[in-house]
Amino acid sequence: MNVFWENVRQLMDRVLVRAADISGNMGSFFSHYEMLTEIYTMVARWIFPILALLIVVRCFLPLLQERKSSTVWGYLAMRDGTRLPLKHWENSIGRSRLSDIVVEPPFVSRSHAVLTFRDGGWYIADLNSKNGVEVNGEKIEKPEKVRHGDSISIAGLKMELLLPGKNQAGRIPQGTPTVNYMTAGKGIRSGVTFLLILLFLLLGALQLLFSMGAAVHPALPLTFLVLITAVSLHFIMLRWRSRKYLELELLCYFLCGMSLLLVASAAPDALFKQLGAIILGIAIYTVFVPLIRDLGKARRLKYLFMAAALVLLALNLALGETHFGARRWLDLGVISFQPSEFVKIAFVLSGTATLDRLLTTRNMTAFIGFSGICILALIIMRDFGTVVVFFGAFVVMAFMRSGDLRSIALASAGAVLGTVAAISFMPYIASRFATWGNVWEYASGSGYQQTRTMIAAASGGLVGVGGGNGYFAEVVAADTDLVFGMLSEEWGLLVALTVVSVMVFFALYAVFLTMNCRSSFYAIAACGAGAIFLFQAALNVLGSVDILPLTGITMPFVSNGGSSMVASWGLLALIKAADERSRPAKTNFRREKGE
Repeated sequence: MNVFWENVRQLMDRVLVRAADISGNMGSFFSHYEMLTEIYTMVARWIFPILALLIVVRCFLPLLQERKSSTVWGYLAMRDGTRLPLKHWENSIGRSRLSDIVVEPPFVSRSHAVLTFRDGGWYIADLNSKNGVEVNGEKIEKPEKVRHGDSISIAGLKMELLLPGKNQAGRIPQGTPTVNYMTAGKGIRSGVTFLLILLFLLLGALQLLFSMGAAVHPALPLTFLVLITAVSLHFIMLRWRSRKYLELELLCYFLCGMSLLLVASAAPDALFKQLGAIILGIAIYTVFVPLIRDLGKARRLKYLFMAAALVLLALNLALGETHFGARRWLDLGVISFQPSEFVKIAFVLSGTATLDRLLTTRNMTAFIGFSGICILALIIMRDFGTVVVFFGAFVVMAFMRSGDLRSIALASAGAVLGTVAAISFMPYIASRFATWGNVWEYASGSGYQQTRTMIAAASGGLVGVGGGNGYFAEVVAADTDLVFGMLSEEWGLLVALTVVSVMVFFALYAVFLTMNCRSSFYAIAACGAGAIFLFQAALNVLGSVDILPLTGITMPFVSNGGSSMVASWGLLALIKAADERSRPAKTNFRREKGE
């Protein structure tokens, strides 16, 4: 075994030496043509924002195609011949307009019953209604299994369960997909969008080669070659395996490419580490999505993740290392990482639940307990930026579970009091708030990073000074907490805002998916993950320009950091699992065009 690893090490050394030779030759070549470098940079500065905007728009439109009617898993047939479709695995029945199946008679309670698919069959449960629920003439006291043709009485209102296909035990019920797509984005091909992303990466790498000249880092060409190969293989595999929309993955390819472009300029020695994190994140995402799409496995998996998260937090509290005032790093010798990044996935999964449990018990004790442990541990670690992210996600998921604004208001009031206490008793936090809104008065001290961020963003203008040509890369945390400033300076405000718009889109897309999620499990998970992306981006951008206090939060997929990159791909899997749509077949396009 030792001989094997020694051979691998020697092979890698030879590859790196060869890469260094190639990079040196390329850098020497470019350094001799200063005029060509200036011309290329001048032209490319305008090409990059156009390409970025084109890529993002081509990804947004197909993902937001309207789905006017979703898969129908069955029907409740009324005595008058009316058929009420079951569009979810969990369907609330009642007089309330918020119910999935609305029934008008006044003797029906606002939230009367819930009909769910679980454990290989359909079950109906009474929600403590006034006039009860009967199945085949028998009043039920607990969730009762119902089969095709069974009679259901909701407060005397009789209906019959009709299923479009035989339900086999333990399997997904057979449904009838009835989908109607809007025309916007219909003819956009993901393959063309992917080629535009590759073009952006190639031009970006070439820009860095021009800028660095003879000083180009030997890892630069090899890193982008491996990245392009990895995302190409992943894209081809996804296209081959399914007909799902791939624009979500395309957006992440674009963001990961931007991350490497920034790392190559600010911390080129970390290129291989960041590349490895991207490839590991893609691999975890590829395995995680099909696991989560199986609702039974997803429910069991969330408890495993929660247990692992508690272990990671305990290890961090006992053995964690402090960097920049926060004890957020865990060094295992071979590898160091931030446990709180991986805890985000478990945190979101802890808040998920299915509708029958939500409506029959409204029990949030376990979720509140786990959330409290996570937030308390983060406070002890003094990782207050992550505390804000976790609390924001908690509020979103808690509201989706309970809909109780009073409870959410009480929790928010407690958070405000906790913040006041932290400012009063922790000088490190107090100094951050003292600087907030007054960074120019502390430009040589505590406000140094934010003032330099704003100067860099202003100097970059709309199209930037060109990758590798900025000065902000020398500032501490330029490629992590202050990445918005580096994006704006080197690649321009237009590209920076395009990147931020992707983060906002992730959150909006998660909300869009909730309209047709087959289970509340996926709706809550997607919105929780989307909320984390949104809050992280907001804290990163607004904190770096002094609109919010600087919290040390990274931007998902973009900032330099292996833990953040891998965790971001894991959170993306929760959003992807909620999307059940598939691209229409090509024959449908021809038929609609009259061919």
